[in-house]
Amino acid sequence: MIKSLLICDSNGHDFYSRILDKDTSNYNSTILSGFISAIGTIGRTMFNEEIATISFGYKELSPSIVVVSKDFFGTDKKIFFVFITQGELDLKMVRELCTNIYINNKGYLKQSAMKKSVRDKIDLLVDKYLL
Repeated sequence: MIKSLLICDSNGHDFYSRILDKDTSNYNSTILSGFISAIGTIGRTMFNEEIATISFGYKELSPSIVVVSKDFFGTDKKIFFVFITQGELDLKMVRELCTNIYINNKGYLKQSAMKKSVRDKIDLLVDKYLL
């Protein structure tokens, strides 16, 4: 189950945040964006790998953070699609959603600002795939 979605870049800037599960605690998207950016840098520097999953706790249904990254060719900038999850996750559907958001909003994701109309377009895609 996907509890929330955050879209941020490798510089720690958050573009979009949405809590999908009403029982999920609210979080500071700026702090989470910075955390994901820092973990991504550590992964690339120490392990030459991209961040994928961060798990919390030892139980089978413990919460996780699942990250799908997309590169901007010709730049060092990456876009991170960050899903806070619990339990099973359909990775194929998640990747398809990320690809659709990325393709349809690439120009805005290259910048550091997101217009409300773009947020509304992303909301429609999230609703289609996740709700």
